[in-house]
Amino acid sequence: MTSKKTNPDQTSEADYTAEEMLEPIAELGNDLVSKRKQTRNQAVRYVLWGLISVVVNFLTFYVMNGVLHVEYQVANATAWVLSVQVAFWVDRLLVFNHHSPHPFREMGKFYATRIMTYLIETLVLWLGISLVGLPAVATKLLGQACALIGNFFLSKLFVFRSKV
Repeated sequence: MTSKKTNPDQTSEADYTAEEMLEPIAELGNDLVSKRKQTRNQAVRYVLWGLISVVVNFLTFYVMNGVLHVEYQVANATAWVLSVQVAFWVDRLLVFNHHSPHPFREMGKFYATRIMTYLIETLVLWLGISLVGLPAVATKLLGQACALIGNFFLSKLFVFRSKV
């Protein structure tokens, strides 16, 4: 069925074909699929490139706590500061490919979201080490897993989101 439009200013729904009416819905579906694929690709890059900051975090924690015998919370705080700075630049440039003119504003948001996940990790460390008596490195691994998941979504949703 073809549409007959005699006067372009006076069109009704009957003047459009079903294909024309469904076109915005198809575009929305394509956008959703594209966004899901983009999120998946970002998550893969986040895990792969994020290993750099995880290595910095674990290595700093291990050296300070295991070798230098610094109290575990101090070692964890130091490891956190170093790894967050590494993670910011890796996430900004390699994971989310974000190039805004305001990197220090983004860094402020990044640190704010990382503080939230740091507090979660600190709670996990306290519960695991001080209350349950688990080994420090194993507990650190569990805390990092919790932080990793939270960090990805907070970075994607609040720090490096695209202005659409």
